[in-house]
Amino acid sequence: MNLDNLKSEYIANIYKTKALLIKEQPFTLQSGKKSHIYLNHRNFLSHHSYLSLIAKTYYVLAENIKTDYMLGAVDSIMSPIIVGAMSTLFNKDYIVTRRTPLTHGTQEYIYGEIKTNVVLIDDMTSTGDTLIDAAEKIRGRGGVVKYAIISAYRENTAIENLLKKDIQTLSIASFAYVIKSLEQTLSPQEKAIVTQYPIIFD
Repeated sequence: MNLDNLKSEYIANIYKTKALLIKEQPFTLQSGKKSHIYLNHRNFLSHHSYLSLIAKTYYVLAENIKTDYMLGAVDSIMSPIIVGAMSTLFNKDYIVTRRTPLTHGTQEYIYGEIKTNVVLIDDMTSTGDTLIDAAEKIRGRGGVVKYAIISAYRENTAIENLLKKDIQTLSIASFAYVIKSLEQTLSPQEKAIVTQYPIIFD
C-alpha cells in the first residue's frame, strides 16, 4: 500500500462525497470558533470502502512506529469506528477511553486492558484536547502514549499542543494541504471563499 496514493485517494473522496464542506456561511466548531471549512467524516465513514481506506492509510502511517502497540479509541464519535476497523483488518488489540465515566455498569474511564504502548486514533483534531485527555488517563493507569494518528488537522497549534505533551502526531494532511491539493477541483465559488477568508478561522 503506497502512502501517497492512499492520501490522494482520501483527499479526492472527501471532496467527492461532500465530507469536505466549503461554505460562505461559516460553521461553528466545537471550540466555539468559526470556520468556512468543515470536515464531516460521519457519512463518509459509514461507507465500508471509505472506512477501509482510512483504516489502511492509518496502518501505513503507523509503519513509522517501531515498537509494538495497541490502539486507543478516544471519546469522539468516529474514533471507535476507525479503531474497530483497524483492529479487525490488522489484528490489533485496543482500549476505549472516555472523558467522563458511564453512569452505569463499572463506571470506568478506560475499557480494555493496557498491554503495550497505546497509539491514539481519531478522525481529526482542531486543538488536540480530546487526544491529550485520553493520553493523560492512559498514562495515569501506567500506560505509555507516544503517538496519535488522525486524518486531518485545522492548524499547527493542535500538533504543537500534542507535542508539548510528548505525543507525536501522524496525519494524512493539514486542511491547508487538502485545499492546495484540490486547487484544480474546487468550484469557482469554493475558490472564492478560500481566497477571501483565512483557511482556518475567521
